[in-house]
Amino acid sequence: MLMATTLLSMGLMLTAAAADFAAPAPLLTMEELKAYRKEHLHTLATVNAQGEREWAKTDPLPPLPERSDRVLYTDRFTSLKNWHHEGTGRLTLEPGGILQLNCIGSQQGAAGCMAFCRTDFPDDICIEYEFQALTTRGLLITFIAAAGRRGEDMILDLPPRSGVFPDYIYSEYLRCYHLSVSRYDDDGVHTGTSNWRRNPGFFLMAGQEDLCKKPRTWYRMAIYKKGPLLLLTVDGKPAGGFLDPQTIPEEIPRAGKIGFRAIGRDVVIQIRNLKVTALQ
Repeated sequence: MLMATTLLSMGLMLTAAAADFAAPAPLLTMEELKAYRKEHLHTLATVNAQGEREWAKTDPLPPLPERSDRVLYTDRFTSLKNWHHEGTGRLTLEPGGILQLNCIGSQQGAAGCMAFCRTDFPDDICIEYEFQALTTRGLLITFIAAAGRRGEDMILDLPPRSGVFPDYIYSEYLRCYHLSVSRYDDDGVHTGTSNWRRNPGFFLMAGQEDLCKKPRTWYRMAIYKKGPLLLLTVDGKPAGGFLDPQTIPEEIPRAGKIGFRAIGRDVVIQIRNLKVTALQ
């Protein structure tokens, strides 16, 4: 009887241990995510001022999180050693500590010029940088918390990407948020808004006023990410953001890489004074 009880206890312990190492739940395919978006677009997404449906809460937004004194990363762009290029065009270093993304001769819908910082960053951070667009025939996209859907390093562990947008927004492998600013089409016409999106699936989280419309003007950007909360300031002024309600059947992007994408017919983006600080 004692032996039977002992064996039963051992069996229960082994079952519990096996549960701890159970395979993770299967991820939805892109077709399944697209079907989910289509099915729930009119029930879970609300219409914004531009007539588009947003998946996130944007009004009212919480106050900006407090930054700590712990600086995680700075880059004055004296070297490209910690930057990974994908897609078309090229990355160059310009005088004054400037990283320049050169996307010439492409078009929206084709390959962009991508620059990803090789460093991985945790959640709960503030990303600060300055940028200017030298042209108005394209736009700048900033990627936040870019990582594999299973936690992989997006540069070292995932299949190579060609730089076309579906590689980043409909990838079976990649998860991230992204923000688009200075949003001009290939003919130099402003598209009207600045958009936040969640990937995979290209879910519009918020469409808000673009405060970065003037070419050859330096803008001070600060992106605050604290779990499902993302907020933006431009030149120290609140510029929108969102609170992800986490209704999409996919884990939210948390830790990962920061990246920049210049895309358009003729778009040159300059970036300087990048700093990442931990939030309190």
